[in-house]
Amino acid sequence: MKGPMTMTVVAALLLTATVADAGTRDPGVNARQQNQRARIHQGVRSGELTRRETRHVAESQRDIRQLERAYKSDGTLTGAERRDLHHEQNQASREIYHQKHDAQDRPATPPAVRDPGVNQRQGNQTARIAQGVKTGALTQDEAQELRTERRDIRELEQGYKSDGTLTKDERVDLHQQLNQQSREIYEEKHD
Repeated sequence: MKGPMTMTVVAALLLTATVADAGTRDPGVNARQQNQRARIHQGVRSGELTRRETRHVAESQRDIRQLERAYKSDGTLTGAERRDLHHEQNQASREIYHQKHDAQDRPATPPAVRDPGVNQRQGNQTARIAQGVKTGALTQDEAQELRTERRDIRELEQGYKSDGTLTKDERVDLHQQLNQQSREIYEEKHD
């Protein structure tokens, strides 16, 4: 009697966990975020996005991720929240299109610019995320979201460096973005 009862309880717990997890996932939202990141990256590489435009669309993507995180913080993503996220993504998509197709272009073939401070911090954050996964302090989903944000910061950095210079204001902005990322890594590891 204990064997079948135990299996029933385990099956019920697994089903509950799967249903609860399914409430926070929205493959449509995640796929659109990935697509928009690819469009921004392509715009940076092709020169269709200026540094200012790259910063603007990258900030929009970050805002959407933060909104998604806030919506998912209670363990579910309601239909209204999903619709709101799709609405925000629609606006971001139109903005990416507009910025890529306006008359502003950046110069082609920029020389390489390096900022050891930014690069070192990015490496440290990569190691902190990996360490969090290894110790179990971060779930795979949390780690993936943090990696996505790190990738967005790297794309912002590439946009800033696209003309061959990294201004003081751009460097300050990158460090502010990295500070925010560092806080998010800490919060995710300690929630």
